[in-house]
Amino acid sequence: MQFTSTVLLLLSVTSGLMAFPSTHPNSAYVELHREKTSNGSLIYLGPPEKSHIVREEVPRLEERELCQKAQSIACDTKHTARNQLCDELVTELFADPTILIGQSPRQVCYLGNGGDGNSYCCVSWNKKVPNLTKGDLNTAVNSIMQQCTASGISGKMDNVVLQEVCATVCLSDRGKGCA
Repeated sequence: MQFTSTVLLLLSVTSGLMAFPSTHPNSAYVELHREKTSNGSLIYLGPPEKSHIVREEVPRLEERELCQKAQSIACDTKHTARNQLCDELVTELFADPTILIGQSPRQVCYLGNGGDGNSYCCVSWNKKVPNLTKGDLNTAVNSIMQQCTASGISGKMDNVVLQEVCATVCLSDRGKGCA
């Protein structure tokens, strides 16, 4: 009887753990799904599926135009991702530019083979963006990569128009902290 109770308890705990997605070690979000690539994986992270979704209004044309005119890139020396991993992330984004990311994910991370514990390069954005595609992120990610490569890649680009939403896009070894 004791053995049966222990086994049932273990099975219920294990089943309960599988019912909830796990959080990513470098993010406040949960893993929504994962794609295998030739050299690693693309990991899509976002708020849990049953979290409260707030509808954001689409900005007017004037706001979008002002957003683009005020673009700026800031590089950082914290949370730097390895250049090779970010190259792989860019390759994956450029390879399938029309693939829909959707509104729920708020970051896409490339997981490569990093023996030094630094095995992620993540692109994240600070606002919900309906109908976002991989290609929508290309310009900002490429600009950050070209400007912020001193000792690894870490930077953010403000005032990026993503599907009519004025947002901030970040590129680093983690998906949190993009504000």
